[in-house]
Amino acid sequence: MSMEAAVAFYELLEKDTKVADKIRELATPERIEPYVKKELGFEFTKQEMQKVVFERNPEMTDEELEAVTGGTIMMVLVFIVGYIAIAAA
Repeated sequence: MSMEAAVAFYELLEKDTKVADKIRELATPERIEPYVKKELGFEFTKQEMQKVVFERNPEMTDEELEAVTGGTIMMVLVFIVGYIAIAAA
């Protein structure tokens, strides 16, 4: 698990709408985790992904930060996908 993997995955989500769509489609931690780890090959902790989110999105509100802080790693990913989609719109 590494920060590098968390950063690389976050960047992939920003660039590749197919991956973001797939995460949304899978929707549950039980389905998302194997996709991220086995199919895409990314290993990172919730804390590593949270750090990337915080560093990349300093404009997030306290409520948005709390949503990221409180969730499981897979729920954090679902939140990130949604946040990136909103930011891109």
